[in-house]
Amino acid sequence: MVTKKYFITVATVVLGGSAQFYSYGVVNPAQVIITDWINQTYIERYKTPLSLTVSNVIWSFVVSSIAIGAILGASFTRIIGEKYGRRNGLIFNGILNVFAALFELVAKRFSSPEILIFGRFIYGINMGLSSGLVPMYLMEITPYKFRGPAGTLHQVAVAFSDWFSLLIGLPEVLGDANNWPLAFALPGLPALALVCILPFCPESPKYTLGTKHDREKALRDVEILIGKDHAPHMFESIVREVALDEGDGTFKELFTRRDLRVPLAVSIIVMIAQQFTGCTAVFAYSTDMFLNAGLSPVLARFSTLAIGIVYFLFACTSPFLIHKVGRRSLSLFQLASCMVALMMLSLFTFLQTYENIEWARYGTIFSLVFYMCVYGVGSPIPWIIASELFTQQFRATAVTVSVFVAWTFAFLVSTSYLPFQQLVGVTLSYFPFIIGLAVFGIFIYVLLPETRDRPMVEIVTEVHHRTASLSAGRPWDASRPPSRQEVQRLLDTMDPRSYSSYDNDAANEE
Repeated sequence: MVTKKYFITVATVVLGGSAQFYSYGVVNPAQVIITDWINQTYIERYKTPLSLTVSNVIWSFVVSSIAIGAILGASFTRIIGEKYGRRNGLIFNGILNVFAALFELVAKRFSSPEILIFGRFIYGINMGLSSGLVPMYLMEITPYKFRGPAGTLHQVAVAFSDWFSLLIGLPEVLGDANNWPLAFALPGLPALALVCILPFCPESPKYTLGTKHDREKALRDVEILIGKDHAPHMFESIVREVALDEGDGTFKELFTRRDLRVPLAVSIIVMIAQQFTGCTAVFAYSTDMFLNAGLSPVLARFSTLAIGIVYFLFACTSPFLIHKVGRRSLSLFQLASCMVALMMLSLFTFLQTYENIEWARYGTIFSLVFYMCVYGVGSPIPWIIASELFTQQFRATAVTVSVFVAWTFAFLVSTSYLPFQQLVGVTLSYFPFIIGLAVFGIFIYVLLPETRDRPMVEIVTEVHHRTASLSAGRPWDASRPPSRQEVQRLLDTMDPRSYSSYDNDAANEE
């Protein structure tokens, strides 16, 4: 049903776009070497070493500069995607990535941690744009019934890049004192490949038809992607969707339309809950956690690589589990299991630090492995919820908002975790995550409906029903199916465009 050009396009976007998340984790195994280089650089400049607090703050900015850039990049997702197109936006994004790689490559030569941080900031802009543009482009060039698997490819590639970055960042590979700039600049190669290949791939037919109003080119692009035999059906679905999606789907309309407020709140809450799993802290500081567990620096680095591989393997099961188990159930399982894992980390670090129990270090290692397993199976869910709660008209805008929220919280966590850990100790440093998971887990249990294989009107109706039950002080009624009167009352107040295009496409694809 799909052509060779489709597979080339998907592979180029996944490897050149999604895999750029490599940049986030490559700092992890090289932490000791980079902090030593930063300290030595400032000794040469100011003739005095950095204090532990200042060193931790600088390192936090090395880690979190990506999140700062990602916040900025995420905020421009809709503007770039709608004005220049999904494909052209990704090409521009790839050029940014190449420039970032050049900055990373020369940072050590110029003895400048500032250049290193600035390069990672540009990497962050790249990642923020990729978080929205890549899934959007993949889902829009894919026939409806295959959009789910296409959307999950982004997160599978992210999981692969996470463990691969841990491998390349090892001192035994490219993470030693001489070669770490090469490790940091490596994402420039697949980005350069994307810049060279993607111009010869088709633009999103939906963008070409809906924004550029070029019907003939949109039809040609559909034929290139799925072949002439299947093109008419997919093109008809795109035409219908564009015709129903009148208007620009602006931020003002997203935040002011009453029928969109609750779906928007749900898409934001799942992103916040994801950050309260502690994923940002665990991925960025897992080497430090292993060092606190009493492992040697070498063993800590290889242990970090091992849990990265575990995360990738379990993330590969997520497309199957999401389809079989459902989004809501798997999300609740992930949040509850991550909370248990963090409670175990707190317990074992307490036993090791304050009770001097030697075997507790193995409990810490087990807890981190367990955490990676349960986090991996549900990691793609928050990134697809917004796409399933909104039609094409508001999808880019809603995704921009949810990704912006995700990266904002990622920045707050990655910046504050290490100083907070130094202030309260390792044991208590997990408590904000545990409390946050408990609170947001309850909200998700009450508000989030199951979106798998359900029409948009049914999803939105259940979201409103769950919200009304919570507002009325009857959370136990949230799991009760809405009555026929509630469904009809909601339909009377909703804009038909909020659900018609989704339902028509679903019916036609079956």
